[in-house]
Amino acid sequence: MAEPSEAYLSLARALVAAGAALVQAGQLLQKATGATSALPASSALTLPAGFILPFPDDLTVSQAIKEFLLLKARAGKSDRYLQALRVSLRSFSKGRSDKQVRSVVPAELEKWLQTNKWAPRTQKGYLTDVSILFNWLIKRGLVSHNPARAVELPTILGKPPRIHTPEQARLALELGRKRDLNVCRALAIRYFAGLRSSEVARLEEKEVCVEQGFIEVTAAKAKTRQRRLVTVEPNLKAWLELGGKLPLHDINNRMRFFSEALKTEHGIEWEHNVTRHSFVSYHLAKYRNASRTALEAGHTEQMTFANYRELVTPAAQQEYWAIVPASG
Repeated sequence: MAEPSEAYLSLARALVAAGAALVQAGQLLQKATGATSALPASSALTLPAGFILPFPDDLTVSQAIKEFLLLKARAGKSDRYLQALRVSLRSFSKGRSDKQVRSVVPAELEKWLQTNKWAPRTQKGYLTDVSILFNWLIKRGLVSHNPARAVELPTILGKPPRIHTPEQARLALELGRKRDLNVCRALAIRYFAGLRSSEVARLEEKEVCVEQGFIEVTAAKAKTRQRRLVTVEPNLKAWLELGGKLPLHDINNRMRFFSEALKTEHGIEWEHNVTRHSFVSYHLAKYRNASRTALEAGHTEQMTFANYRELVTPAAQQEYWAIVPASG
């Protein structure tokens, strides 16, 4: 038997609740009129033969999280996304794993966030994950409201994303070229095509179409699960023509050794997503078109305009897009 859809499960629960209410109303009417015909107890009301609801009415926080993560894994969500969900939801469940999800209130969510003293951005991210969990529970008919919606969060002060200067990007690429040509290839794609680190980790050579002038990010490998074609800029083509091969096997160790060498030799700190932030910033400065940049980067135009506008000067963007391999 196929697993029931969410809509079917919600309808089944609603019908059970409605049936129980009708039985209770019938019992009251029976008592008021003195009728003698027997009516079933509302607690004895059952679903149609052969159908069992997959979750108990007293579902606990830990049970809900387990089922939710399993559902997301079955839906093909990325390993990185699943790991982030595990971290936030396991923190939320600590000390309340046996608590019924329907009894969670906004006050305890606020206490959970404040007690851990996370930065405002982290609080927002963790609360968003809990909110997604409760939205799913609402769809399943297991809770009637989302307590996360009533939580007040501290204001997040906007900080521009960290990017590399053209000189820092050049030093990083030349170091990659000297130490590991495969790493250099991956870095060039991250700097000049803006692919996320997780997307580059799964990228294959057949998707790097240099002669056709684009890199294909398939839906299965994109964070947004939407296919996109990213333009191969002239300087990126020059770096790709050096060679190297993708996918980059053992990428975590290779990037760790590279980042340590970059700091040791050039004093440059390697920060998460610094290549992508650099790409979006310099691309927007070059083309002055948020829609085009957003399309290439695979995120929204609003995000591009809000976070990356006017981060670099015209002179800096010209220098960035002129970065090519040193001769000799």
